[in-house]
Amino acid sequence: MVCVPGCLFGAPSVSTLAGLLIEKGYTPLTLKRAGNVFYVPCKLNGQSVNLVVDTGAGSTVISSGILKSLGMSLTKGEDNVYGAMGRAGKNINAGEIKDFQVGPYQAGAHPVTSWDFSYRQNAGRSSTLGSHVASGVNSSMDGLLGIDFLHRHQAVIDCFPMHLFLKPPSAPSTSATLSAGLKAGGCTEIPMTPSHRGLTVPARINGRSGYLVVDTGAAYTLLSQQAIAGLNMRLASASRFWTQLGVQDVGKNVSVIQKAHFTTMEIGNFSVPPQWVGVLDLPHSKSGGTENVFFGYLGHDLLACYVGIIDCGALKLFLRFDPVIDAARRKRGG
Repeated sequence: MVCVPGCLFGAPSVSTLAGLLIEKGYTPLTLKRAGNVFYVPCKLNGQSVNLVVDTGAGSTVISSGILKSLGMSLTKGEDNVYGAMGRAGKNINAGEIKDFQVGPYQAGAHPVTSWDFSYRQNAGRSSTLGSHVASGVNSSMDGLLGIDFLHRHQAVIDCFPMHLFLKPPSAPSTSATLSAGLKAGGCTEIPMTPSHRGLTVPARINGRSGYLVVDTGAAYTLLSQQAIAGLNMRLASASRFWTQLGVQDVGKNVSVIQKAHFTTMEIGNFSVPPQWVGVLDLPHSKSGGTENVFFGYLGHDLLACYVGIIDCGALKLFLRFDPVIDAARRKRGG
């Protein structure tokens, strides 16, 4: 957990991120882990469900089976839903959950959409779904808690210990205080920009400029093999563990992950040490240019390793280099 000087907030007893946020009226939740995804137990109109906390999902998406059991009528919408590997189909409209609870947090009413997650993925595979719905749904998950909910309820996500903090929409914002404390504690602030792909941050890899989608639902950072072509990134040998991983997106498309090593990466003004990341055949823009290249998804691995704090209310990402955590990464061969 990131420590911040209590004196910055006028309260010497406040010395941690959690302490500050609780003092400012947030409800703290510790996320649970299932395989490679992190989720939070919720109740929808009294029915218990598990939802992946997913900044890569534009809207909150619930299993159609769950919504049907709640008596909600489902109709096919007009908007396209995109997975990591392209168009998956049309969205399914669902309506509004009247009593939406996230752990002990009472959120009140919130609109949701529906998707059929009944296909599930094969054991050992992670899922990466981009844009409107994002990654990580497995057999124990009932849907995705998307950025629409997280932004509305001023969510703060601490990606290293995987803590979630929620606050009512009507409560005063704490973002300015949070930003000042985190920057004083050594964090780099990076603005996030909404786009058709999700929340994006500017990035530069081996000298090329582009952007990444911030995706807490993705277990691994995944780069587009088209975007990194010509950047002299070293590929992993076929015998390495990463080459045995695959992904399946919401459209049931399956692809095998490769692994590549970058020399330099900047996310905003934050420098990421050289290391291996996943590479996948992701859809890419054909419009040309060098300043708006879609590099891929910034996943939980790098967000946790660099002590990521996501302020969903203010749309800001904070990253910090921790030598102890990075030494552990290098020891594992990252």
